[in-house]
Amino acid sequence: MGVIRVPISPETGRPVLRRWPFAAAAVALLVHDALLLSVSSGFGVLAVPAAAMIAAPVLWAWYRPLPAWAAMVVAHVALLGLGLALDSPLVPEPWLFDQMLSQAPVMYVLALSSPRRVTVPAFALTLAAVLPVTTLLNLEPDRLARGLLSWALALLVATLLGHTRRMRLLHTLRVAEELGRRRILEERSRIARELHDVVAHHMSVIAVQAASAPYRIEGGVSEAAAREFGEINVAARESLRDMRHLLGALRGAGTHPGTTPQPGLGELGGLVESVRRAGVPVKLKIGTQEPSPVVSLTAYRIVQEALSNVVRHAPGARTTVTISGGDGELTVEVVNEPPAAPAATPGSGLGLIGMRERVAALGGRLTAAATGEGGFAVRAVLPEGDE
Repeated sequence: MGVIRVPISPETGRPVLRRWPFAAAAVALLVHDALLLSVSSGFGVLAVPAAAMIAAPVLWAWYRPLPAWAAMVVAHVALLGLGLALDSPLVPEPWLFDQMLSQAPVMYVLALSSPRRVTVPAFALTLAAVLPVTTLLNLEPDRLARGLLSWALALLVATLLGHTRRMRLLHTLRVAEELGRRRILEERSRIARELHDVVAHHMSVIAVQAASAPYRIEGGVSEAAAREFGEINVAARESLRDMRHLLGALRGAGTHPGTTPQPGLGELGGLVESVRRAGVPVKLKIGTQEPSPVVSLTAYRIVQEALSNVVRHAPGARTTVTISGGDGELTVEVVNEPPAAPAATPGSGLGLIGMRERVAALGGRLTAAATGEGGFAVRAVLPEGDE
């Protein structure tokens, strides 16, 4: 079993519980119990250590719920035994209000952070550890029974509330995971549709050249060579047919193929100009020749998505787009400075998913991370060769 921690919210990426309420509750319990144990219970110099034993599990529960629960159980058993040994006028019984305030948060966080195979035994062990000591209290049976019942119900309510919230959180995580997978599949389909237009053009050229080659070669070709050209033509046409069937399945019913030419590095100037009109100062540097159509399309889409993220999340930030080539690779870099004011629009992460899928389709590499100056940098390396 791994270390049990407070779960993370899928919406914010942060723990579902804040730390400061636990710190505030621990301080309040420490002060209150130190005064109560020293004045009313006669603990003397042991009042502060005893109060710390009660308050510490509340603070610790945010960091490590399971060890905090164990410390809570040990602390309350020890305090009961210490109160009986000192013949205290006010023994720290577990059903006292301040005692339940220290136990309920720990049980709630444990149930929120742990599966039932941990929570149920923990609840049972809490009762089993404290019950034997409570039988030593000099109380009337009715009062003892009411105290134990109220204490058990309080712990049960805290445990059930934590478990209920855990179930809701797990459901949200499953929905978010399913949505993420669906987004990835949709993005892959969109990438496949775009790449189809580029690849289909080359396959069409191959088919036409193979069919016309015997008539264009001066002096004609041998029968074997003509038959070879014919087989190339047939293979190219069959590939085109299979690609159209695959594309139809990807598009689904009721959609129609697009007829607009796919963009490339040649259209980056217009893209940058439109972003400048949106209020983002962009500098474009292209230091390479036009690559293959597929690589050019991928580079364009990466720059397009990166600039869209700048407009949404870093409005007005100075941005530099650099396209360079060498050693059979095309490098695309989009780096923006920190924005003047943070944007209120939260990110969905779909843009980065799309960029990663595009780069992975070509066997390239992508990094996207914040810079040391507070900006953001996207860097993609795309292979230009056959491999």
